[in-house]
Amino acid sequence: MREDLPYWLALVRFPKFGPVRIKKLQEKFPNLAEAFSASSLDLQTAGIEPKVADQFVSERMHIDPEKEAGLLSLHGVKALTVADEDYPGDLKEIHDPPAVLFYKGELPKQAKYLAVVGARKCTRYGQQIAADLVQPLAAHGVVIVSGLALGIDALAHQAALDAAGQTVAVLGSGLDEANIYPTRNRFVAKQIINGHGAIVSEFPIGTHPLAQNFPQRNRIIAGLAQGTLIIEAAAKSGSLITARLAMESGRDVFAVPGPINSPLSEGPNNLIKMGAIPVTSVEDILNHLGLVKAESTNQYQPGSELEAKIYESMSQEPKQVDDIIRETKLATAEVTSTLTLMEMKGSARHLGGQYYVRG
Repeated sequence: MREDLPYWLALVRFPKFGPVRIKKLQEKFPNLAEAFSASSLDLQTAGIEPKVADQFVSERMHIDPEKEAGLLSLHGVKALTVADEDYPGDLKEIHDPPAVLFYKGELPKQAKYLAVVGARKCTRYGQQIAADLVQPLAAHGVVIVSGLALGIDALAHQAALDAAGQTVAVLGSGLDEANIYPTRNRFVAKQIINGHGAIVSEFPIGTHPLAQNFPQRNRIIAGLAQGTLIIEAAAKSGSLITARLAMESGRDVFAVPGPINSPLSEGPNNLIKMGAIPVTSVEDILNHLGLVKAESTNQYQPGSELEAKIYESMSQEPKQVDDIIRETKLATAEVTSTLTLMEMKGSARHLGGQYYVRG
């Protein structure tokens, strides 16, 4: 741990000291310990506005650097400053990288990162595409970055975990257990950490998941990754903010085209019109990331005649159980029990509403 880390933590605890102002302090003072104890006049000399400097001098008596450092140990959180060598290189290149990056777990090094974001209320099409694209990417070693939100974000994290890959979740809150949001995905957050990935945030421990934090965290999602993939998004959505931030940082933006009559396809379809890379296969992404898809040596071998018959009836298009029963002419109990077994083996995937596709 760097010697002046407690003072970095103390400075970012003051809400008005964001990345831009912290950078000014870095440039003025030999270390941030001196910045923390500087007079209002010295802070103003560094480029801090008078009102902000006066407010900080007035409020810093309530901020204890050593207590801030102690909170890291208490909650099992680690922190990197933008001045540290281990700070993610791609994130450091954006206009306003977080002064302090808090994280739990492991930040994968020397790997390709891909951000995957999309609609919270996604369709079955979006659910299927998220799994079909993310699982092979994660299996190939691509680190999947997303925001832990409901919908496409959570599906992307889960697909990476299902492929025994690594994934990173960027939060709009502190990393203490009480503030991991949404609460429904706290178990996913634990899985990410246990799977050698990480949950990260620029917000100090104890920060609540306020609405204004989420557009701000989107720049971290885009900044960590070499490219951003959009799977389903309305014409105006947070996912498109992430895409715009990626474009502004000179990163690749990928978009999955969708039906022209679907409101959730407006976002990606419009991005493609603006020059985003259309994605219809995993290879479209791997090629742009400079990776080559490994040939699979595992061909599915049905465990019984029932499995073979049901698998033959299925495809990558969602199909309801009733349709499978009608096509195979098998008993309902045979089909449902065999589908459950096939799900466990990974040869079938349930999309909800009794819709299945091949695994």
